[in-house]
Amino acid sequence: MRDANRANGWSGGGLTSVPECPLCGSNDRHSLGVAKDAMQASADDWPLWRCSRCRSAWLDPRPDDASISAAYDFDYMTHRAPQTPSREGRMASLIDGYLNYRFKTKREAASRLGAVIFSLILPLRLKLNYFGRHLSPSRGGRLLDVGCGNGDFVVLAKTMGWAAEGVDPDEAAIKVCRNRGIVVTHGFIEDLPQEQRHLYWHAITMSHSLEHVVDPQNMLKNVFDMLAPGGTLWIGLPNPEAIGARFYGLDWESYDVPRHLTLPAIDILKKVCLDAGFELVEARNRGAHTRRLYKRSAEIARARAKKGIRGSAVAARLLSIIADLLATISVRYAEETVIVARKAYDAPQRSS
Repeated sequence: MRDANRANGWSGGGLTSVPECPLCGSNDRHSLGVAKDAMQASADDWPLWRCSRCRSAWLDPRPDDASISAAYDFDYMTHRAPQTPSREGRMASLIDGYLNYRFKTKREAASRLGAVIFSLILPLRLKLNYFGRHLSPSRGGRLLDVGCGNGDFVVLAKTMGWAAEGVDPDEAAIKVCRNRGIVVTHGFIEDLPQEQRHLYWHAITMSHSLEHVVDPQNMLKNVFDMLAPGGTLWIGLPNPEAIGARFYGLDWESYDVPRHLTLPAIDILKKVCLDAGFELVEARNRGAHTRRLYKRSAEIARARAKKGIRGSAVAARLLSIIADLLATISVRYAEETVIVARKAYDAPQRSS
């Protein structure tokens, strides 16, 4: 660990000390090591810690509020203009058939056989259910995607019948969204119009955005207040106790320092949702999802001249098969934690 880094800031600006776990408040912790940014060439060191009480992982120190935007000052993957994928072929037709069946989309050239096949293949069915964020089709319900990036999910949600919008702090992402005709707010949820910050949304989704937040507990309380009675919150984010985290260590792509500030463990995340006021908080099985992540983690290991099995592409593929099977039957060791929480129709509101 470089003392100069901690004392004098980082290459993008200043640092903020985070001695206590952002999820449970405990200062009983142990070091996971000192990580490097795998997305950009940088000499900065980022100490990672594991909470001994709740098992969450977090950065201490982290970029301060004034400099955090510098961590995204490059072609960040989820903020790029979407590339039009090839949708031809039998497999694409089967997938579209399942999506039409499950989410009431209207994809053309879809095969109805896909609804039958993917309903029977559990790892792939769970993967496609995740793609639609486990939502039900809607007839104009209002949906907000927090940290919407290039707006891909907003577009999908609209095909499912939702009146969908996005919010994102990154100017590049906002430009992409607006070029696609997506209704989007530049900034954070506090920057939404006042009428949208209280009992307004029927669904709020947060795909790989909560881990970027300085205060996840406060974020979830604010989201609870924004949801209409009976509204749904969907969260997807990296699981710090995943098989990949254990196998690849600091080369695990999902640590993604310094952008990922806190990775909540599954039990404390459920508790924080309940403390925010939600009911029916449940984790969902993820299914098949690890192939790209393990391939990239192995590439990171090789780029760092790591010797042994962690850099092996063959080992990454074999581990991916095992991990996907385990993630089909258990939420514990999946690479992503997926939480669906609902707000009661008679839920009391906090006084502001």
